[in-house]
Amino acid sequence: MHGYSSSEESDDPRRPRAQPATTNNNDQKKKKKKKLPPQKSINRIWKKFSKRKFHKALAVLPFDPVQPPATYHSNELLSAGYERAAEECRRKVEKIIKECKRVNMRYRDPGWDLDWDLKYEKGHCLNHLGSQKFELNRTTLLSSQVAVPKAVKRVHEIFENPTFMKEVSGGDVKQGSLGDCWIMAGLTALANVPGGLQRICVAHNTKIGIYGFVFYRDGEWIYSIIDDKLYLKSPLWDSPSMQRDLLQQID
Repeated sequence: MHGYSSSEESDDPRRPRAQPATTNNNDQKKKKKKKLPPQKSINRIWKKFSKRKFHKALAVLPFDPVQPPATYHSNELLSAGYERAAEECRRKVEKIIKECKRVNMRYRDPGWDLDWDLKYEKGHCLNHLGSQKFELNRTTLLSSQVAVPKAVKRVHEIFENPTFMKEVSGGDVKQGSLGDCWIMAGLTALANVPGGLQRICVAHNTKIGIYGFVFYRDGEWIYSIIDDKLYLKSPLWDSPSMQRDLLQQID
């Protein structure tokens, strides 16, 4: 009969039984789960790799990096490209100078900090300047036999009366220990041309320790802003004194 089932029929294993209408909680959760935007998903992933302990950031990647294509100034005249890059460099240097004066401190290149890189024995800056690789550890930094920079100082801390862009000549250029003869030769050639070095160093302030340069790279003019930190072959305490003589005797 319709709507009636006996006990015999219900006990029959061959008779198909109606399945109860159950819902899967997992399926409901999946349906209710809202998809995050791509950038938020990436930020959530990077949060897992972040540490609460302070570390030096060598590069900062913005959330929405927008960079012009390489051919953005493809139809630009060579002279117009130089003037554009030089003007942008001057404007950026002036802005940095005002900020440094406001907080009463010298300029520090955040992406190329030689002092921090050497102090914490990272070598990110030092080992990218040439083909020679330096091993930085406590032994090499204290050894006088190993050709590794021992300290980092600013220009005014090294020279008593430093001068910049005054009576420049090709003989003023001195090569260091990095084997960078290609750029030294270029600077020497520019120094022999009246106003040559002034054409690439378009803005500077020796008191703040900031220098803005323009270069021609990959078919366009670009600018680079640096500080005045330099590597030294001698450690910070390396000066004629009784303490130095005693330390040498101990070694």
